[in-house]
Amino acid sequence: MARVTRAACIIAIGLTLAVSGGARADTERLRDALAKVRFVAYTPRGFDPDGGGSPPSREALRADLALLRTRFDGLITYSSANGLDALAELAREAGFEAVILGVWSPSDSAELGRALAAARAEPKLVVALALGNEGLFFARYRPSDLTAAFARARREAPDVALATSEPFSLYLDSARAAELPPEDFLLPIVHPVDQPWFGAAPPKTSVDFVADVVTRLESLFHLPVLVKETGVPSGPSESGFTADGQAAFWSGLARRLPPTRGHAFAWFEAFDSPWKPARALAAPPEKRAREAHWGMFDSQGRPKPALAGVPK
Repeated sequence: MARVTRAACIIAIGLTLAVSGGARADTERLRDALAKVRFVAYTPRGFDPDGGGSPPSREALRADLALLRTRFDGLITYSSANGLDALAELAREAGFEAVILGVWSPSDSAELGRALAAARAEPKLVVALALGNEGLFFARYRPSDLTAAFARARREAPDVALATSEPFSLYLDSARAAELPPEDFLLPIVHPVDQPWFGAAPPKTSVDFVADVVTRLESLFHLPVLVKETGVPSGPSESGFTADGQAAFWSGLARRLPPTRGHAFAWFEAFDSPWKPARALAAPPEKRAREAHWGMFDSQGRPKPALAGVPK
């Protein structure tokens, strides 16, 4: 990872108050979960939270969760619309220890309301809410929408920790970071494949990059850090991605960044998503193709080599 200049460090330190000032929720339950729970980022198989495909049935959700529970005991979701607010209840039934419940569109009052109701109904399980996912980066909603969603969540679920999820670089951009409401922890996205050096670098560099980003965010913002998305896709092979390369990244990251009460990472993502390339039309063709191959399981629920090092 390139060194951040002294000026950038000063800017980022100045942003500490902007990001963490006024944070209210007790993060003890969240910190315990970071240290003890193995999280996986989960979108139901075949479902696009941005509006594609039919909503999954409860039976389909149960089948997904039963499969994931063989390897993971923590769940990070992306949406609480289309019946996905039921995931908190279903995760408890499946034996999960912690859930971070996602809201895809913080500006959607109904979706936010369902997530808040689910958090109140499962107070021992839902340790946090993830309000939004790259929505500022891709301009899917406005900063004011996010601020209003945080304010409502603090009123209606005061014991639940709150964060949003954006690329880590946003936190080091003074103008963009100032748009964030006060968070209780950081839930960044840290993708080595998006860095210009990725193609020519040895595999270990990607692992070191993620660990260095976590260390930087911890030191600057003094908040718990849970990397929501990272990893290396298992394909396509013509772009140099393989299942073995994906497995090497995850085993390396597990050694380099063991979980603590201050930081952890989620395995990204639960299942391959063949629908994603069609949703990434603005990206170059090679980037679109890899979007289908991030899963720990393929789209049929078959485990990939990356899971070999994950204890059952």
